[in-house]
Amino acid sequence: MTSRLPNLSALKLIFLCSILFLSACKSTPEPQQPAYIIPAAIAHLPLDAANQGLDIVDIQLALGDRNLYLAANGNIKMLSTAQCPIDISAHRGDFRQPESSYNAIAAALNDNFNSVEIDVMLLKDGTWVNHHDSQTGRATVHYTGERYKLERMSRKQFGELKLRDKDSNTLLNERPITASEAFKIFAAYRMPNQKLNVEIKSDANGQELVDLDNMLRKYIGLSGYYYSAADQDTLYKLRGINPYVYLGFLQGGHPTSVEKLRSDLRKGVKNDAYYLDNQDDIELAGRYGTKRYRSRYKDYTSSEALRKLRTKLGNNSGIHLDIRSYMQHSAVKSRAHSLGMKVYTYSLNGTDYHQTQLLKLNKNKLPDGVIVDATPYKICQRLFTASVPAKRYQPLSNLGRYIASLPQDADFDRFQEMLGYQNEGYYLSLSSGLKSITSAKKVQAKNTTPTPLLEHGFPTITDEKIEHKTGETILLTLPDSKAK
Repeated sequence: MTSRLPNLSALKLIFLCSILFLSACKSTPEPQQPAYIIPAAIAHLPLDAANQGLDIVDIQLALGDRNLYLAANGNIKMLSTAQCPIDISAHRGDFRQPESSYNAIAAALNDNFNSVEIDVMLLKDGTWVNHHDSQTGRATVHYTGERYKLERMSRKQFGELKLRDKDSNTLLNERPITASEAFKIFAAYRMPNQKLNVEIKSDANGQELVDLDNMLRKYIGLSGYYYSAADQDTLYKLRGINPYVYLGFLQGGHPTSVEKLRSDLRKGVKNDAYYLDNQDDIELAGRYGTKRYRSRYKDYTSSEALRKLRTKLGNNSGIHLDIRSYMQHSAVKSRAHSLGMKVYTYSLNGTDYHQTQLLKLNKNKLPDGVIVDATPYKICQRLFTASVPAKRYQPLSNLGRYIASLPQDADFDRFQEMLGYQNEGYYLSLSSGLKSITSAKKVQAKNTTPTPLLEHGFPTITDEKIEHKTGETILLTLPDSKAK
């Protein structure tokens, strides 16, 4: 007689199932959080649009009626800059972020600038870095407090610098970035139509410029960047290295702008502790700057000067002018265009002054591009009214109605600040500060009854109408003459 033993594989399977069954009885699976679904009404908005919060759909639709939307970081941005036919370049990246930082580049790209301008300089070992000033102390500070000239710094010393917060002037636990790091972050965040404006501020030799161009080709690609510089020889060398790239010659600041800048710096000494600590250096820089530009300032806006510049820089070139120079030479744009050159403007005296001058120009007289410390919204709205309410949406929430009630000149760059005036009927204007939201004035009905005249032309005097309706009784108590 033979006995049949159970199959070993079957026994293992039964044992495993028993363990799983018991473990399932002992523990209850944790409930999974449902994924947040973006409301269909605002699913068309850009990826960085805010999509959560009280009345968010109503708020976004109210803003959308003005070609705007609320980003997740709290900023108001334009849905489209198609109505703004001018190249808007972010000066040193987003002006709200620390200079020479990752965030300055990434934030500017996220804010839909057409291009981002950064400054590159050489350290003593030949390393290209993202830095504006020739020495440390203003935007970047060495942890020892010692001031360094960039051209004498090592890579290690540059890595020991700290960035300065623009608002509080305090040091941040963040270092400035090298040029290659700037190029990488630009490549990671850019849209296909956005370009990097690389302003060269060092006197570099041919090989150093070759290294710079090779880095840009590697990380960004030939169509994603262009150069600008105040030195024509630097641009001439670059033309030999890269026959296709755009080259912008940066004409020096107008002497009046330089003098105004120096004056503003001296006034800043009274209110800014940093300027007070470095008063001697600023005085020296101010005097040197004024003397330098008065003695060496050259104007290249004439037809002959532009023709020579075009011959030296070749095709795909242009001139970048201080706005004062541009306003004084109104024909420079047509002269440049006749040579196939572009014209950009910048300002040494602040973006508000820059914009007030641009507003004086007819649309066809505006430059091809502007390098500014402002948002694309502010430039597009002030120059082209690109955020006009369409009045196709009727908001339902209090905040949505407030947005819809705001006049055309409302400053949406200060949206969070403006919310503080929501219940008081005020708003912040792009050009004139705090203003009242006024409704249409009630038109007072005019008295059309003619005044009767006597035969000699004097008006008839008539008694005024007396109200006969009774109101509350008024008791008057007269003092008793006998009272003591």
